[in-house]
Amino acid sequence: MFVLRTIAWSATFALFLTSGTTLAASICPALRWTTLGTAGGPAPTTDRAEPSNLLVAGDQAILVDAGDGTVNQLARSGQDMRLIQTIFISHLHLDHSGGLGAVIGLRWMNQFSGQLTVYGPPGIKEVVDGIVASMGPPARIGFGLGALPPAPTHSVRAVELRGGQSVDLGKGLIVRAAANTHFDHDGAADQANISLSYRFGIGNRSITYTGDTGPSEAVSTLAAGTDMLVSEVIDLDRLLNDIRQRRVDTSAEMLASMQKHLSTHHLLPSDIGLMAGTAKVKRVVLTHYAVPGSLKDSEPMLRGGIAKAYGGPVDLALDLSSFDVGCQ
Repeated sequence: MFVLRTIAWSATFALFLTSGTTLAASICPALRWTTLGTAGGPAPTTDRAEPSNLLVAGDQAILVDAGDGTVNQLARSGQDMRLIQTIFISHLHLDHSGGLGAVIGLRWMNQFSGQLTVYGPPGIKEVVDGIVASMGPPARIGFGLGALPPAPTHSVRAVELRGGQSVDLGKGLIVRAAANTHFDHDGAADQANISLSYRFGIGNRSITYTGDTGPSEAVSTLAAGTDMLVSEVIDLDRLLNDIRQRRVDTSAEMLASMQKHLSTHHLLPSDIGLMAGTAKVKRVVLTHYAVPGSLKDSEPMLRGGIAKAYGGPVDLALDLSSFDVGCQ
């Protein structure tokens, strides 16, 4: 009788715990950001994967940017790729989209259920169409299973966004987009080519992702009051010194143009501090390090620059770091 009662009590307690967990999840859905890859720029490194991020919001798992190696980083994070139904691409530089083909192609090869939706700036449809076109030969070859696989055309769709637009992903998850300054020319916006920043909000909680940008009022406005600002960062002096040493063939004119691009189309630590302070964000998470060599060597400068205008917590993310925004 004691054994039977213990088993019955254990089953009841387990059911209580499961019900409690389910209730807690419904009251406070997960809002978690994982930096899958934290490299900045198109130069491969030994210790940082190309830019990609995983957002878990409630029961939705969403990729935010998909640099080369994204599928491997997803596996390392423990995330089941078949649950990825949505991707947001910030801009169409290949360090942020070079892994998109693998995500699309491997989902199709595995015949995962559901259609993948890729959101991004104008041009994302052309990119996705090109990836699908490249899947034509393997579709004709098949996988040695007898019947040919379904055509890849319907496995993915692309949706183009512009600044000021929003997407309702259901279950309270709203994504807002802002056009930033990454492609500006001497302060003037490039109307044909757009780089986007995103704010992911569920209930009264939010995470704002800068993507690649220079100082931007639109991004500061987008980030107003956000729980977490996930920002790119550059160590300009160290990066320029590294370029001079590695690229001795670079002309003075090219170096001057590069310095202008890096200082206006990316965020210095002081720019991040000003943005975070102006927007009154609750926390800053740094990623996309345009920082050559060891991150530790630049950490004091990064923190010091941000602290000039922002006194809140600052985290330096590593590959596969995770950050939760809990309910209050």
